[in-house]
Amino acid sequence: MLVDSELLEAKERKLARFLEAHSTEEVFNEIQEYMPSIRSRSDILRKLNEMKLPPSVIKTLIYYVLATNKQKFVTYKLLALANLCKKLNIQDAQGAITFFKQYYSYHTQIIQEG
Repeated sequence: MLVDSELLEAKERKLARFLEAHSTEEVFNEIQEYMPSIRSRSDILRKLNEMKLPPSVIKTLIYYVLATNKQKFVTYKLLALANLCKKLNIQDAQGAITFFKQYYSYHTQIIQEG
């Protein structure tokens, strides 16, 4: 179990470094290569940028929403989570990854109990 935890943490650090090193547009373009349905989402990027979230948080948020919604871009969820990140003053990819892990764990637990 400890080995799995260490491996997961190493992968999270690697993802955080990737998200910090690439622009939002680069990440978005890479996603679009594999998911054509995401084309022409500049309005969403504009809204996210207007919220003045750090770019690495925006990129982490995009990956999280895609990963937890069967690779679908769910606009309302993206904007709601962006608002939470803003309120919680999340400033970097690692902080966003930690927050989304906790958020996912909490909501998964509620669904399983309900």
